[in-house]
Order: sequence, then structure tokens, then C-alpha cells
Amino acid sequence: MSDGLARLGALLETCGRIACEERERMKVEIKADDSLVTNADKAVERFLRTELDQLAPGSTIWGEEEGYAPEGTGGLWLVDPIDGTSNYRFGLPLWGVSVGLYRNGKLDLGGIILPDLKETYLGARGGGATLNGQPLPKLPPGPVRPSELVNVETDLLAKYGNSLPGKARISGAAVIGGTFVASGRFRGLIAEGEHLYDVAAHIVINREVGADVRYANGAAFDESALVRPVGISPAWIVFPQDSGFFL
Repeated sequence: MSDGLARLGALLETCGRIACEERERMKVEIKADDSLVTNADKAVERFLRTELDQLAPGSTIWGEEEGYAPEGTGGLWLVDPIDGTSNYRFGLPLWGVSVGLYRNGKLDLGGIILPDLKETYLGARGGGATLNGQPLPKLPPGPVRPSELVNVETDLLAKYGNSLPGKARISGAAVIGGTFVASGRFRGLIAEGEHLYDVAAHIVINREVGADVRYANGAAFDESALVRPVGISPAWIVFPQDSGFFL
């Protein structure tokens, strides 16, 4: 593991502790889009904004809570301080902290911690991916069987219904869908509408385990077109190679 990735892992461990401590004094607000934000979302992002530049000098940060910044000379950090805020707020363990680094036109590093599940995922472009320090194996290629689980968002399940393979599951957090694909719990995921900061880290990790990351219509997933405040559209997938799935 590279020094930079190890340092990212250490930062994520601290983020996990901050989030768990902040949960003991929970404060919740409702944002303009009716989503929730807690004291933990704000505290974790504030902490990361003081630390990430040291990992990539000259970098900037695009975070969910404090907003967008254009890419700096050292890259752009993509931060979702608490992904799955509603799950976190209501005591479900399906939430986490997600940090990715975009530079030189590609997603380069990714790290996710799921504190309640005691799991930390790290990945570097061309350098593999790990779960709690152990290498993650490559995903087996081939179609999704009817008995296998696929993470699907509520709106897409209503829209496409029986067109989707496998058994649909709604996790309520991009970090859960993404890491559960990488760890083999889910066979794939299909999503739409997220910002790049929601999914950057798990895309890096899933690419390193051999996942097919693309739009569901077959078009290539080009992250360089998404480094701006815009939702990802059309629907996109993280599936095994040679799944044969298209919409």
C-alpha cells in the first residue's frame, strides 16, 4: 500500500471516530432539497478540509456540505462526509465516510469507512483495492443470476422494474451499494442522479476489482465530464464484466 493511501486510511479512521462521537449529541437540520444534514456531516467535512491538502499539495476540495471548488494543481478531493445521513440519523448501520481524489482526468484514489460495520476500503488506480488491509479479489465475470442481489435506487426500481436482473435491494447509501459490490455481497448496482463526490471513492475501488463501470446504455463512464455540480445521468451501473446487461 502506498504511503498516500495509508495516510488516507488513517484520516478515515479519525473521521469514523468523529462521526460516532457526534452521534452522541445529534443535531439534525433539513436542507433546501428536504435531505437531512447532521452535526456529524459538518464536523467530518471540516476535519477533512484541514487535512487533505497535506496528502496532495495544491489540491482543492468539493464536499457535499461546503460546496464545489474547481480542480487545483494537485487534484480535486471529492468528499461525502456522511453518506447515508438518514440511515445514520435513525440508527441504521448502513452509512459511511467517502473520500476520492480526481487528478489528471481520472479518479485516482478512493477510501471509504463504514464505522458501524468496522470496515475500511481503500483503492488506488492501478494499485488494487483492500478491505481492512487485505486485498480484495477480482469479481467473477458473467451474468447476474436471479438469486443474486443488485442494489437499486427507489426511483429506478419503479421506472424499470422487471427489466433489472437479480433481486433488488435498496440500501439508502452509495457507500453501501458500492462497497457491497466490491466485497461480493451485491452482484451489482444501478443508480442515477448522484454527484461525483457521492460515488468517486467506490468507483476507484470497484474498478480495481474488475467491475464494469459504465452507463447502462453501454456508453463509457467519463468522470472528467462530471467534475462539476451536476447529477450523473443517464442511469449507470457497476456490474461484473460480461454481465450482458444494458438498458
